[in-house]
Amino acid sequence: MKPVKLVISGIGPYGERMPEIDFQVFDFNRPILIAGETGAGKTMLFDAICFALFDAASGSYRGTDSLRSEYAQPGTESYVEFTFAHQGRIYKIYRQPSYLRPLKRGTGFKLEKEKAVLYPGDDAPIEGIKAVNQAVQELLHVDEKQFKQLAMIAQGEFWGLLNARTEERTGILRHIFMTGGYKAMELQLRERRGRAIKEADVLERSLIQYFGEAEAEPGTPLAEEISQLQEQLQKSGGIGSLDEMLSLLARAIEADEPSERDLAEKIAAWQEVLQGLQKDFALAENNEHNLKKYNGLQKELAGLREQLAACAKQEGQLAEEEKALQEKIRSLRLRQEQLSAMPEKLAACQQEINALKELADRLGNLQSQQVPKYGRVKKRLAELREGLESAQSAHAAAMRARLDGEMQLERNRAGILAGKLAEGQPCPVCGSLAHPAPAGLPAKAVTEAEVKKLQQQEKKAEAERSRAAAEAAAALAELSTLDSQIGGYMLECLQAACWLEAVARGEALAMEIPAEAGLRQLYELVQLQRGQLAELLQGKEESARKIQAEVQKLRQAERDLAAAAGRETEAMQLKKQKMLQAREKIRTALADREGQLQLLAQLAGSCSEAELASYRAELQRKSREAGIELQKCQAEQGRIRHRRENNLNHREKIASRQDEFAAARHEAHIISRLYNLVSGQTGKGKLTLEQYIQAAGFDSIIRAANRRLLPMSDGQYELYRQEKELGNKSHTYLDLEVLDNYTGRRRPVRNLSGGESFKASLSLALGLSDKVSSELGGISMDALFIDEGFGTLDKKSIEKAMDILLKLSDSNKLVAIISHREELMEAVSQQIQVTKKRTGSSIAIELGK
Repeated sequence: MKPVKLVISGIGPYGERMPEIDFQVFDFNRPILIAGETGAGKTMLFDAICFALFDAASGSYRGTDSLRSEYAQPGTESYVEFTFAHQGRIYKIYRQPSYLRPLKRGTGFKLEKEKAVLYPGDDAPIEGIKAVNQAVQELLHVDEKQFKQLAMIAQGEFWGLLNARTEERTGILRHIFMTGGYKAMELQLRERRGRAIKEADVLERSLIQYFGEAEAEPGTPLAEEISQLQEQLQKSGGIGSLDEMLSLLARAIEADEPSERDLAEKIAAWQEVLQGLQKDFALAENNEHNLKKYNGLQKELAGLREQLAACAKQEGQLAEEEKALQEKIRSLRLRQEQLSAMPEKLAACQQEINALKELADRLGNLQSQQVPKYGRVKKRLAELREGLESAQSAHAAAMRARLDGEMQLERNRAGILAGKLAEGQPCPVCGSLAHPAPAGLPAKAVTEAEVKKLQQQEKKAEAERSRAAAEAAAALAELSTLDSQIGGYMLECLQAACWLEAVARGEALAMEIPAEAGLRQLYELVQLQRGQLAELLQGKEESARKIQAEVQKLRQAERDLAAAAGRETEAMQLKKQKMLQAREKIRTALADREGQLQLLAQLAGSCSEAELASYRAELQRKSREAGIELQKCQAEQGRIRHRRENNLNHREKIASRQDEFAAARHEAHIISRLYNLVSGQTGKGKLTLEQYIQAAGFDSIIRAANRRLLPMSDGQYELYRQEKELGNKSHTYLDLEVLDNYTGRRRPVRNLSGGESFKASLSLALGLSDKVSSELGGISMDALFIDEGFGTLDKKSIEKAMDILLKLSDSNKLVAIISHREELMEAVSQQIQVTKKRTGSSIAIELGK
């Protein structure tokens, strides 16, 4: 892995998006110095690279949740974009930490979630925190801790690099020296050994279980031998010899064969005895059965004869019932004929009733609505005539008052003119200059306004008189119309009523109506006819009810006739048929039983039922005794046969798996020896094959580290791998110790001072880097970052360390140093200068000469 470009935005002390750091412009044959005062953010460049790759900072005391810059503006995004080359391909990774930013609108904050995207060349991008982290680790073959040990010496962690435990170095060296296959081989051998041992144990337990079920005749020496071997196998849990087990089983099988033959002969003899007894018992049982059947048949014959007599009696009863049914049908048909005219009579009567009800409704309407309406109109006409007379009187009075008023007004006007006449002046009316008798003012004066009011009152009275005259004329016309309508309606009703009454009574017209009859005379005739129609309607309704009762009797007769001619006749025929069938069946059974009785009389013999029962009981007793003896022999035979078959079965199983068991034992032995060899369990030393190979490779790394440490420490120190505890604790085989050539003694590396630890750590990191570059392993690391380790060195040590770093030019490896020491700033011309400001730090590139 070699850095190509780095972009930082809103991270740590960098409040804005920093200019792109293009590592390709630097000369990788010379180291790069990242310079700046304390707190400017030099280490943040390493943090950004480590965060981009592994979602973690480079130091032990920095977390990713505090990467958001305090100087960043609300609109500035916080992210790191890191481009690097690896095994001939270019990769770019974008990673954004989670942080809170102010809302664009309103108050409050919004949480920006963590993001990560890996762009692997021309391939599709990989998105998501877990997916990117896994892809980076698979690509570089190291995790975050291993990466720090290979490519970074972070501030304050030199001691940790130098004093890393064997378990931590094992993971790195496994990728460098490709020893994972040896570890996988060890795990596979362990799994295969366990499987082989388990298979052999399962087979062995099965064989022991098979033999554990072996049996021999109790109390015999052979049974004792088998029991002793079974106890021995249960205690030891292991099989000594399968041949001994098979031999004992064969002897047990052979010992049971004579006993089984003897029991087979006894069983055959007892079975023959039982067969003879069963034949005798069957014969006795058959005779007893025939006797019981003979007695039963006699009873059955008596019953059949009684049934036949019952059938004859039933036949006579059915004949009487059939005769009664035919008489019933004849009677119903006669009644049906007698009542057949009733429906037509009922319809005619109902028609007359409907006509009478309709006429009654019309007469009721005449009396309840039309006649009262005629009265109301007549009364209203009288009232309107009275009103008209009153209006005429009022109009005549108003006209007289208006005429009197007009005459009075004229007299008033003459008196007024006469009052203004003077002697010698002409009269405005006649022109006379002399006025001997001028007119005087009347006692009551009338004004023009009062005259106009009288005129208006006259007009109003005239209008009221005209209205009253029009209403009276309209009422008179309405009364005349009603008179004509009601008279015609009453005449029509009376004619209809007379006709209906005549029809109902079968007479001629009941009443003659005078042609010149007036409205009152017609109304009196209607009242008379209405009462007669009510009596007639009541009589007709009573007749209809009687006719309806006769119709119901007709319908019931029709239903009864249908039932009698259909269902009842059919039931009668069915009864008759069943009776005949039963009689025939009884006659057939009677003939059959009589034949059987004759045959059984010959078979039953002369023995009684009591004698036959006693003989059968004796046979049953002998059969039970013989059965018990037979069961004893069969049980003993079954026990011996089961034991022999069980022993045969187990012997076959043991013999069939003898070769399989030997092969499983052999395989478990071979695999166990091979696993013990690979896992380091063959002697005193407990070093596995992988550990042995890693230890040899780590020795070469230590030799490469000592080539830097000896000149850097003026020949005082050399690193060595601990070996004094080899064979006791394999987990310390990669631990380091240092040889002090000034004293000739070895001591733990943790006892070195700060400056000495840095020198040793730097030497170890460079040696490890050299080994990675030279080995064709899974790890490719072309960068080394050193953070503030030179602060513990004096000037002379710095010069020696720089000489070693400058000699790395042949490897084309990027070596970056972060420090604020002036000696380094003067010695290293390629610099990334970090400047601390109030608004946040900035970055500048200085390539030098």
